Amino acid sequence: MHLGVILNRVFRTKDNPLFQYIVKYQNEINKLYFILPLEDLTDASEVKRNYYYKVVKGFVNALDKHDIQPYIVTYEKLGELAETLALSHVLVAKDIMSYHKEIYDYPHVKKAFENHQVTVIGQRVNHYFVPTKTFNKQQQPYKVFTSFYKANRQDLVHTPKKSYQFKQLSQIAEKGSNQSDLKFENNKDIEKLARKAWDDFLNGDIAHYDKLTDDVSQDFVSGLGKYLAYGLLDIREIINDLLEDYESDEKNFEAFIREVLFREFYYVLMTQYSETATKSFSEKYRNMQWSYNKTHFEVWKKGQTGYPIVDAAMKKLNRTGYMHNRLRMVVSQFLTKNLFIDWTWGEEYFRQYLIDYDNASNVHGWQWSASTGTDAVPYFRMFNPIRQSERFDAQGYFIKTQLEIFNDVSSKYIHDPTKYKDKLQEIYHIEIGKDYPQTIVNHKNSRDYVMDKFKQF
Repeated sequence: MHLGVILNRVFRTKDNPLFQYIVKYQNEINKLYFILPLEDLTDASEVKRNYYYKVVKGFVNALDKHDIQPYIVTYEKLGELAETLALSHVLVAKDIMSYHKEIYDYPHVKKAFENHQVTVIGQRVNHYFVPTKTFNKQQQPYKVFTSFYKANRQDLVHTPKKSYQFKQLSQIAEKGSNQSDLKFENNKDIEKLARKAWDDFLNGDIAHYDKLTDDVSQDFVSGLGKYLAYGLLDIREIINDLLEDYESDEKNFEAFIREVLFREFYYVLMTQYSETATKSFSEKYRNMQWSYNKTHFEVWKKGQTGYPIVDAAMKKLNRTGYMHNRLRMVVSQFLTKNLFIDWTWGEEYFRQYLIDYDNASNVHGWQWSASTGTDAVPYFRMFNPIRQSERFDAQGYFIKTQLEIFNDVSSKYIHDPTKYKDKLQEIYHIEIGKDYPQTIVNHKNSRDYVMDKFKQF
């Protein structure tokens, strides 16, 4: 066969199932081509776009050191390249949900290649479970995480590392060319940096994970999301590492394993209910009459709501492409409950900005906050952004990193500036409504409104 290997979002040289597949079936391969199709990120934020290209460049540079040069094209030119190379088969990752556009997902790419009479071979590269292997006794997906976790936790086992030599790959692979506008200079090995960061987390901050993971003033998080989103690490490597050191700190390691399984839970649901990418999982809420107040949405995006914890989180997202998981819950609940704006607006904005964007996790995270999803927070449980701020950024350390106007303000006044506007003006000469916005909605009033809307269903 004439085999093309699609490398997008599998940006790792170690433990790469695509490379293992080639070695396993090399006797059946007459021609081998590595192909790296570049995503169109024109509607992504600059920080997300730059990170993607930085990872791509580092990966291509790492391949070059092993004497492997892929064809680099845009997705729009992929079919044309398949015909030029006379591909009979392509090897494609079938379980990636972090592409910037839906059209790059496996079902769409598979159909596109088949239209060119190319046989598609799907390979697991990014998730641990085969979705159908996780079903309940009725052969249905679990819709409650706790049930999913209890049923599938026992199936996490140590698995052998992938076995291949790059010499085997380079000897049979054809040399490709860069047919894109992307220039390759000043490359960093992002895979190496990701592995070091993961090792540092395992040897350090994971010891505080269970207790302090929600403390937004201290970053006791792994950063694993972005490494998995770009395929810099294999989830099976992650599980191996967690199981190997498990006995050293069972409480914290198990807390982290639960988070990994949340990612698997949402992945399984998305494969079985793909329509939930844009529709409420709970069908009864699909006719919900959300607000589509563009002014409120713009204020939320820019971090000008008058609630410092929300504004600080959004400003950091806009600047860095990153947001702490606790803050994702806070800002998504604020948009969907306090402002009662359609969750799909927020989900789309996160897609444009989050470096670690994952469609399944993002969609179901937003639906959890909006109370429209599976295993969602009940509609009558609505976060109070002021209380969230007091609980998870008690001294205001995080807020001050993003909102310099509060640098010298006591934690007593920082969580609810509108309430303490007289004190802020008297002590710190900060005028609420001028130097910092007043709250755009009253939490109690918006809560009453949301409760009334949901009760109608």
